[in-house]
Amino acid sequence: MVRDALYAVDEKGKQYPFEQVQLGNSLLLTLKKETIWKVKQLRVLPELSTAAAGESGYYILPRSIGMTGEIQTFFKPREDVEYSYSRPVMSWYGIKKEGLCCLIRVERNYQYQYEVTVKGGVYTACPLFDFTVHDPVYDDIRLELIFLPEEADYNEMARTERELRLARAEIRTLAEKCKNPATEYARKYPLIRIRMGWKPSPSPVPIQTEANEPEMFVACSFARVREIADELKRQGVEGAELQLVGWNRSGHDGRFPQLFPADPRLGGDAELKKTIDHVKSLGYRISTHTNTIDCYPIADTFTWDDVVVDRDGSFNQTGHYSGGLAYHVCLEKQLKNTRRDLPALAALGENGLHFTDVITIVPPDDCHAPEHPSSTANGVLYAQKIIEYTRGLFGGFSSEGCMDFALKDLDFGLYVCFGNGFGKNEVPICDRFLPVWEVAYHGIVLYNPVATTVNFTAQPPADRLELLMRGGKPAMYFYSKFRTGKKDWMGENDLTCENQEALTRSVAWIKEALEIYRPFAEKQTVFMRSYEILENGLQIATYEDGSAVCGNFTDQPVTYQGITLEPWGYQWIR
Repeated sequence: MVRDALYAVDEKGKQYPFEQVQLGNSLLLTLKKETIWKVKQLRVLPELSTAAAGESGYYILPRSIGMTGEIQTFFKPREDVEYSYSRPVMSWYGIKKEGLCCLIRVERNYQYQYEVTVKGGVYTACPLFDFTVHDPVYDDIRLELIFLPEEADYNEMARTERELRLARAEIRTLAEKCKNPATEYARKYPLIRIRMGWKPSPSPVPIQTEANEPEMFVACSFARVREIADELKRQGVEGAELQLVGWNRSGHDGRFPQLFPADPRLGGDAELKKTIDHVKSLGYRISTHTNTIDCYPIADTFTWDDVVVDRDGSFNQTGHYSGGLAYHVCLEKQLKNTRRDLPALAALGENGLHFTDVITIVPPDDCHAPEHPSSTANGVLYAQKIIEYTRGLFGGFSSEGCMDFALKDLDFGLYVCFGNGFGKNEVPICDRFLPVWEVAYHGIVLYNPVATTVNFTAQPPADRLELLMRGGKPAMYFYSKFRTGKKDWMGENDLTCENQEALTRSVAWIKEALEIYRPFAEKQTVFMRSYEILENGLQIATYEDGSAVCGNFTDQPVTYQGITLEPWGYQWIR
């Protein structure tokens, strides 16, 4: 019955059966490009997922960057609905229904989206490939169908994905990465990001030149960074990595990909070097933030030849930030820029996990420039090359997100996804969001689970608890809020240092974060075995070493195994 459902359907309803190769408990599925080269849209394996309302089971669908977790959809009676979304963080989805439990791995050689429909009490979920928007048909479509025992659940799906990727050397364990001193240090201590300067964002001047460039706001000079480090020492903060954001010319998102000179209004190149040396002299680590994906015409390194060209022949203009309208750099060109620009920065001696913005939180662009065409698959390859090169240059690598194609050489992701940072995302087919990504990848990479748990000790109790229960690493942020008239996405409360009182309070939050995090730091190299959400509001994260932590996500005390958990509190239960 399953094999009869292994086909795709085009926009006209024509079916295309997959070629099948048995590999243990897996089926390798291939749809040759020659058979679909005229197709505009293709829905993959729709019949395999079909389930009737009232049937036991569920779908597990990977989160996009605007969700708080993976989507769990039960086959319960509901009104007809159709929902689709793109940019999945993980390249697989799961089906658990009567007679079938499996996960389906989708090769990321095309950009695709997920489509879920409920019509007349019948559920369907499938990947949808649209060949009119990004890549045309240029490669086979390849999937892997992995069969699990019928009694398996979403936790076993996640563990299966992790074990398979490790066996194929697609990812490496965090324990292996921690042989690198900067990563081992990052495992133990919080990250402190410091946004030093920025122009209005979004900018009132969309195309900037030196003549019309808006003034930069100085929030924290290099001298003030040294005072932050001194205050950390004064308050007895044992360890921390300071990461300088907006240190570059014209501040954060100011003139990327141009980096130097370090902005004179912050103190210039000499003060940058002095600050790196001072932070290291106190026993802390320090790193910097760069970005070679977004580019602005005001940069002295800007060239239109670097910019992604879309299918319609236009330049890819994505985002409107401090530097004005931002254009995306083709990833092949980005590798060139990375090799050109970053060695001079590395020579200054930073010793933390260097941060390259954006590259791990979005699928790679496909580029249609005749001089440098690049498919989605080629973009993945070049993103991985950039990450590997940068990690080798600086001794560690961090970035904004945690897309699964980036995890082999990623040490830390600032957040897995934005979560509700930009407001609650209504997903009509979602019955609950689950931290399935965390089960799959805890012990592979350090991460902050969602953007709203940045500055977790300064945030409301639910955000504090979420960071700990999902196995996150604290990311503390001076001046996380910087946008003009727009919602900032990294939590409601901020760290600042405009005077001594604010600095003292902010460092106290950092010290508290370190103390709370200590027992969780020891679990970072241990795989997560399962994550359960109970009906009474408790959630339980269990690790492969047998330990487990239980959190109370309610405003009332709840007793579990003889232990009373206070509202928004947690306990290690074994």
